[in-house]
Amino acid sequence: MKKQFVFCMAMLLGGSITSAQQPATVREYKQSFPTYPFSDPNPVPLLSAVYPYFRYDGFTDKPIQKEWKVIELENDFIKLLILPEIGGKIWAAIEKSSGRPFIYYNHAVKFRDIAMRGPWTSGGLEANYGGIMGHTPNCATPVDYAVQRNEDGSVSCTIGVLDLLSRSNWRMEIRLPKDKAWFSTKSFWYNATSVEQPYYHWMNAGLKASGNLEFIYPGNRYIGHNGEAEAWPINKTNGKNQSFYEQNDFGGYKSYHVFGKYTGFSGAYWHDDDLGMVRYGTHDDKAGKKIWIWGLSRQGMIWEKLLTDTDGQYVELQSGRLFNQNADKSSYTPFKHRSFAPYATDTWTEYWYPVHKTKGMVEANEQGALNVQYEKGWLKIYFSPAASVNDQLIVKSGETTVYTKNLQLSPLQTFADSIQVAANADQLTVTLGTNKLQYQSAPQANVLSRPVTTPADFDWTSTYGLYLLGKEAMDQKRYPEAEELLQKALKNDHNYFPALVKMAALLYRNLRYTEALELITRALSIDTHAGDANYYYGLINTALGNTIDAKDGFDLATLSTEYRSAAYTELSKIYLRENNADKALGYAAKAVDYNRFNIDALQLQAVIYRQQKQTDKHNSILTQLLSMDILNHFTGFEKYLRSNQESDKQQFSDQIRNELPVETYLELGIWYYNAGQKEDAVKVFAACPASVEASYWLAFLQKQPIKKEAIDLRLAFPFRSETAGVIEALRRQQSNWFLDYHLALIYLDRNRKTEAMQLLNNCGNSTGFAPLYAVRAALNNTSHPEQAAQDLQLAASIDPQWRYQKLLAEHYIRNGQNDKALPVTERFYKANPRHYIMGMLYAKALLLNKRYAASDAVLSKLNIIPFEGATDGRELYREAKLMQAVQAMQQKNYKKAIQFISQAKQWPENLGVGKPYEADIDTRLEDFMSYQCNRATGKNDAADQLLQQIIRFEPRIDNTVSNFQPANTFVTAWAYRQLQQSDRGTQWLNEQAKQYPDNKILHWSKALFEENQQPLPDAEKNANVRILEALKVSGVF
Repeated sequence: MKKQFVFCMAMLLGGSITSAQQPATVREYKQSFPTYPFSDPNPVPLLSAVYPYFRYDGFTDKPIQKEWKVIELENDFIKLLILPEIGGKIWAAIEKSSGRPFIYYNHAVKFRDIAMRGPWTSGGLEANYGGIMGHTPNCATPVDYAVQRNEDGSVSCTIGVLDLLSRSNWRMEIRLPKDKAWFSTKSFWYNATSVEQPYYHWMNAGLKASGNLEFIYPGNRYIGHNGEAEAWPINKTNGKNQSFYEQNDFGGYKSYHVFGKYTGFSGAYWHDDDLGMVRYGTHDDKAGKKIWIWGLSRQGMIWEKLLTDTDGQYVELQSGRLFNQNADKSSYTPFKHRSFAPYATDTWTEYWYPVHKTKGMVEANEQGALNVQYEKGWLKIYFSPAASVNDQLIVKSGETTVYTKNLQLSPLQTFADSIQVAANADQLTVTLGTNKLQYQSAPQANVLSRPVTTPADFDWTSTYGLYLLGKEAMDQKRYPEAEELLQKALKNDHNYFPALVKMAALLYRNLRYTEALELITRALSIDTHAGDANYYYGLINTALGNTIDAKDGFDLATLSTEYRSAAYTELSKIYLRENNADKALGYAAKAVDYNRFNIDALQLQAVIYRQQKQTDKHNSILTQLLSMDILNHFTGFEKYLRSNQESDKQQFSDQIRNELPVETYLELGIWYYNAGQKEDAVKVFAACPASVEASYWLAFLQKQPIKKEAIDLRLAFPFRSETAGVIEALRRQQSNWFLDYHLALIYLDRNRKTEAMQLLNNCGNSTGFAPLYAVRAALNNTSHPEQAAQDLQLAASIDPQWRYQKLLAEHYIRNGQNDKALPVTERFYKANPRHYIMGMLYAKALLLNKRYAASDAVLSKLNIIPFEGATDGRELYREAKLMQAVQAMQQKNYKKAIQFISQAKQWPENLGVGKPYEADIDTRLEDFMSYQCNRATGKNDAADQLLQQIIRFEPRIDNTVSNFQPANTFVTAWAYRQLQQSDRGTQWLNEQAKQYPDNKILHWSKALFEENQQPLPDAEKNANVRILEALKVSGVF
């Protein structure tokens, strides 16, 4: 039997590497990067699911040199750079022998407006945990961190922070062993609240796009954000192999959640470099595997220079706990959202490593990456180990062994061999050791049978359907929508048990305890032993001070495994508040019995042991907590409470390094208060840096007036239920407008708009605090637009910064007062010509005042720093050009009109948008106008070709982004009419209206075609509607 061996020299070199291995090292230092900083925090509360976070709105195209803290982990094989001041991102992962990054290394820190709070940077490995879909609120700001040198020779850097959207704490230990070519990321994420929270987690690893990149994702389908399923890897429409980056040269941004095979790994291979990388995690830990591509047209490639200076375009390899990053419409598919159970903890581990000279890969895990090819009678085997290997490799074809080899390899010492043998390429099985790694080549191997569509006849308007949608809305932090849906379900059936419980939970969240009690009592009258109903019965009665009923509820909730540990935790708190330490300790122990990661229960035990002066047991619990969560700040404060030493207090505060340290103090102080430890809570709030909320708590606990000198309202956004109770109590004792303002913000977050408005009105007009009036205006926008305008004028007079001018101008535009919007924007822009946000609004105001040439001139001078998905600048440019074309057509200057129409089809990149592929641009309106010009000048053949071009356009939605303008449905129908196919035009309109029943502009287009025009409010008109109206008024059609 003929064999050909290669890389024997590499095998010898591997032996020398093994003998020379040293413990891994960790260093902390400063490194200078060209940095495009962000700035300008928004003091106006965000009335959205992102509350209580604030945005940063300032971005620049001018770099500075800035030093950033770097945590460097290194062993003989790889080196990691971690930047704890930028979200704790693993900024680079470098394979040392080649010096090449296997995770994208961006040598510029270029913040751009992409994340939910604005700033975000490309590249590296980013961890996202929290309540809603998107880049985590902490992705660009400092997080807590700790470094460790471990006894086994490995080193670790653990990053983490409190997520305010869910009041959960996430931690990620980045661990580098001394003798492996992989690093691991171990997540530890716990819900520190007594209620269910929204649940979202994805890891995003940046990879360079160049080098003939192949995405190696086992699967037969991919899922979109809306839960739709398509074929993978071959695109059924165009036949392209989407697993190769360069074959994605169609459409727009790409989100492939690859699915359909039972697998733990995903990876990438740069065939030009003969190098790759692997991410591995077990399927139960990480079922979700996604590819993100900006798109290969200028629409996507414009981001190359926007996000880096020298490192080229990148893509992302992502992994998640669920199958897809589910947008709201995913609720109508099997791919729904989920919630984070009370006091629950999730933990999982992933492995990341480089791959050498394997020509690709077919299987991988923490042992290494395998590639097997069978071509023209030759079996080719490649294995790139990530750890030392001393095992037998066996290859079978069917039941016949065709190859065996004893492998002794060091990490990254690639093995390759080939053998000429008769085999079936679809019946190969490769095994390393005792199933340390196994691969089957059969196309149906590991294929999942899981359904990807919901029954077509499922009734979403049924009681269960409405309940499901309400639950889904809650799991996405869309609480007002959830309330509406659950109310509809209960209107259908006022005794529907699941909706009663879910609605009671929502009312509890919204601080409507009496109403919540009515519903949960009704639920118990249907099933008195139900775990969920009893648990929320306990919580609601606790809030109302009905301790006996609360105990009764929690006692019965322990019968349910889902709520057992949480119910025991709540019972422990009740008994601790009653100073019954023995019972409190017993229930805390029970809570840990059923959830060994129940952090709250362990902390309750620690408090009791400290009070009982059982130092050894107290130390043991603190050690146990730190072994799970090295960033647990409770442990540091407990040490201080026990010792009363200033050094321990200082050590505690030194470990809080995140962007918003006040929130860490507040969360800890409120935890002590909830546990009945008021004196300990006072000590936390007293140690807290200057904070409005801490001042409220101290005034409440110490029964003293609020220290007004400590009040700085600019970025103070209270949101906790406990703080609402404190403010309500303070308002009964003292009168301060800022108490009304802050309670109003909490009520707004709890969908209590009427009460919030009453509180804001109580504040009057003389506070001198502009954000208050911006909030009040937002609530009055629809119902009382005149009052809203007055409030925005007042805000702008208090603070002349751009935000209030923008809000005022937008209010005028929304209410059809374009003439009032123009001077507001003009004054500011002329004084600040580099302010592209106000520049765009000025251009829009000019447009709406029919000053099209002036708008065009302003847009030509703007340099817009874009944000993901934004096309506003280019849409304004197009409208300005087409409106000038309409004017030229009115003057019968068709040559000039054609010039403007041609210019409207251009995509000047100073406006912050790159041009998509032609097939993804809806030019039906431009073609319609060109048709009119050609007809008017006798160019009938050219005009007829344009009609055909119009009806050939295919509207579609890809990756939640539509490629069409709804008003252009009229243009298509009109083109059919010109072709003597009016019935087909009517059919077309009806099909579109049926497909998009909620699109008002589409229905306006239908009415326009039927000459039964229904006017749209100015605020709902877009550029195409305005242009079509102008064409109609001018008599063009």
